[in-house]
Amino acid sequence: MELERGIHQMAHGRQPFGIPSPNVYLVQGHRAAMLIDSGYDEDEDHAARMAYINQVGGPPIMGVLVTHRHRDHAGGAVRLKRDTGAPILCHRLDREAIEQERFEGEAQVDEELQGGETFDLGGLTLEVIHAPGHTMGSVAVLVRERHALLSADTVLGVTTTLVRPGEGDLRLYVESVGKLRDIAPRVIYPGHGGPVVDPVARMEELIEHRRQREEQVLSQLAMGANTVMEIRDALYTDIPEARLAIAAEQVQSHLDKLTTEGRVTTADGVYALK
Repeated sequence: MELERGIHQMAHGRQPFGIPSPNVYLVQGHRAAMLIDSGYDEDEDHAARMAYINQVGGPPIMGVLVTHRHRDHAGGAVRLKRDTGAPILCHRLDREAIEQERFEGEAQVDEELQGGETFDLGGLTLEVIHAPGHTMGSVAVLVRERHALLSADTVLGVTTTLVRPGEGDLRLYVESVGKLRDIAPRVIYPGHGGPVVDPVARMEELIEHRRQREEQVLSQLAMGANTVMEIRDALYTDIPEARLAIAAEQVQSHLDKLTTEGRVTTADGVYALK
């Protein structure tokens, strides 16, 4: 559907961890268009996206800009490249993972991004913002003339963002949310769910949530809990069993941040306040 003139949202596919299906955005100016993300690599999802793109029509698509490495955002990029002729773009720090994990080792990415690039679509300008944290190569896209931010998974309205050890970095994530907050966008169009109409307040809420969780982790360490599982079990007492592994990853991400900052020490999976 068209969210506002020239900015279209397509949401199709599975709902990871119970959150809404991934969004793919079609942004159209007078001269060119850009697809932001590509959804899952599944027949029905791709067919629905292409049907919508063909129905809407408009100027040629100049690229499929993948915001980060995860399958619900990068998986369908090769199909969109094949059917639209548009090159695939992604940040250089996620390129290897995208090609290895999503494209079966094929070098399908056509252009690496650094952050700071702009694309003139004719009446609308897209600015790429490197926002590492959810993954190291995560990017957001600002539609300058509308002050609309396509935040991918860095800012969601429906839930907090998963930061997995080995894929992202919690310290960088908090910094990235702060950077996007300082842009003060009018609206956020996220990677899942509907528009965030109070974006600055939402981003402040996300930063505060991480601060509070960090304080809880520090408190548990002070009380003698000294492993990921002990801290997880103390903090996450009312979540479904299926989400316990994710909870453990979040605790690990907090401990990694605290260790990097020199506030916590670790040896053989045992943590302590410094």
